[in-house]
Amino acid sequence: MRFLRATWQRTPYVPLILFAVVFAGVLLSSEAKSVLAHPLTGFAQQVITGTLLLALFGYQWVLFFKRVTKDNRDARKVLGRHRWVGAAATLLFALHAVRFGHVWMSTLSVVVFLIALTGVLNREVLRYRSNAIYLIWLITHIGLSAALVPLVAVHIWVALAYQ
Repeated sequence: MRFLRATWQRTPYVPLILFAVVFAGVLLSSEAKSVLAHPLTGFAQQVITGTLLLALFGYQWVLFFKRVTKDNRDARKVLGRHRWVGAAATLLFALHAVRFGHVWMSTLSVVVFLIALTGVLNREVLRYRSNAIYLIWLITHIGLSAALVPLVAVHIWVALAYQ
């Protein structure tokens, strides 16, 4: 218990991400949003939350491009923001998504959840001793994030084409 408390004090974004993943999973699997009032699930709300979500997901790539270009200015700040924006994006996803849906939407939801969970399992939280394990984690996290890009693009196209 002391270990958990120390970890959560050092990484306060972790409980928020875990809450958001569980909240979104429960909300989507129970389809609770489908019984909410129309303004909370209508097209305008979907466009607003979807646009915000797209902006948050886009911002997450700043850290990747800073690392690729070896731009180390404000690296700690950018990493801290990356973690908090990831937590916010996961929570916003819970508010945006209506249900798991068919295979396509379920895949998109699972990828978002896996990105959030791999984000929580970072080096700061688990204290990887092996660089190989860290690289596997990093490749998994970035690979899932890259897989999300075409899933989101097709989702936007389908959502707007059929509205």
